[in-house]
Amino acid sequence: MKKTAIAIGSMLLSLQLFASGSALINGKEIKSQDHLHTLLAKQLNFPKYYGKNLDALFEVLSTDYSGQTVIKLKHLNFLKAKLGPEYTEALIQAILDASEENPKVVLVLE
Repeated sequence: MKKTAIAIGSMLLSLQLFASGSALINGKEIKSQDHLHTLLAKQLNFPKYYGKNLDALFEVLSTDYSGQTVIKLKHLNFLKAKLGPEYTEALIQAILDASEENPKVVLVLE
């Protein structure tokens, strides 16, 4: 059975207090895949070599990121409209897969 790292509601507040890195991705504000990855890289202080794609996201979160990390995806319907439902689902899956390798990564869907 796969372990998932999705936090809901009030758990988010307690997790953010202990997070060494957190990112808020608001689907209403995302313009493109590149914009999404630029925001993630900036908010989570990714290394300069970050490749701005889903494979690179998985790699950084699962291997290079040692601190508690909370990624909150907000307004998923807007994100799906802008990036496509397949890409948005692949984004969510990449973060969940990384959380299986690195349990300090937490995904919050709103």
